[in-house]
Amino acid sequence: MIILKDGGPEEGDIVLAIVVRVEQHAVFVKLEEYENIEGLIHISEVSKSWVKNIKTHFRDKQKVVCKILDVKNPEYVHASIRRVSDYDKRAKWDQIKRKKRIENIIEIIAKKAKKTPDEVYSALQPYETKYGEIYFAFEESKKVGVEFFKDTKMDKAIWEVVDKNIALPVVEVQGNLNLSSTASDGIERIKELLKGIDAEVLYLGAPNYRISVKDNDYKQAEKKLSQIVDKIKSQIGKTENFTFDRERKK
Repeated sequence: MIILKDGGPEEGDIVLAIVVRVEQHAVFVKLEEYENIEGLIHISEVSKSWVKNIKTHFRDKQKVVCKILDVKNPEYVHASIRRVSDYDKRAKWDQIKRKKRIENIIEIIAKKAKKTPDEVYSALQPYETKYGEIYFAFEESKKVGVEFFKDTKMDKAIWEVVDKNIALPVVEVQGNLNLSSTASDGIERIKELLKGIDAEVLYLGAPNYRISVKDNDYKQAEKKLSQIVDKIKSQIGKTENFTFDRERKK
C-alpha cells in the first residue's frame, strides 16, 4: 500500500517530488506524498549557483526534495530546491525510509490480522496523529508492550509484528575520567571506586579511563552517566585525584 497525506502541503513544508517534465525555465513535479498535486520549480529556485541549462540538472522520474514556497496557485504549488538545507534533505530522506518500512509492516499486519491494509492503517491513524509518525508510535510501543495497541481491536497481531520488526534505537554517551591515587594501595583503591559501575569502562592508560553508557533514551543515558560520575566523586578520598570531561559528539 502507499500512504498518502490528506489535503495538500502548506508553505514551508519539506516534500518529496518526482520530476514529470522539464521546460526551459522551470521543472514540473508531482508531489509523491499527496494525491494529484503538482508543483513548479522555477529555474531560479533550482540551485544556489547559476543554472545555464536546467535540463542538465534533471532526468525524467527523478526524485527531489523541495520546499513549498506558495500554495495559492490552483494548478501548481510553487517549490524550491535551493532553499532546502542539507539537514532538511537528510531528515526528509530518513522520513521516507521510515514511511516505506511502515507500509511494508502494515501489509504484514494485514495478513496476520486478516484485514485489509487500509483497515490496519485506519486503526493506526490515531497513533500517527499523536506521535507524528506511525514509526515513532511503534518505537514507543516497545516500551509498553501489547497493551499499547489495546484500542485497535487487533492489538495482538500488531504487537507480534512490531515486536519482531522494530528495534529501539540505541544511543551512547561517554566521557573521559582521570583518576589516580597517591595511597600505598592506590591501585586497589581505584579498582574499588570503579567496581560495580553499570557502564562500560575502558582503560586508556594510567590514570585515564573512558566511561560509556548506552540506553534507548538519550536523556536517560545522560542521567545514568551523571549518576555514575557523582557516585565516584562522592567516594573520592584525600589521596585520590579526580577529573571528568564529558565527551561531546561532533
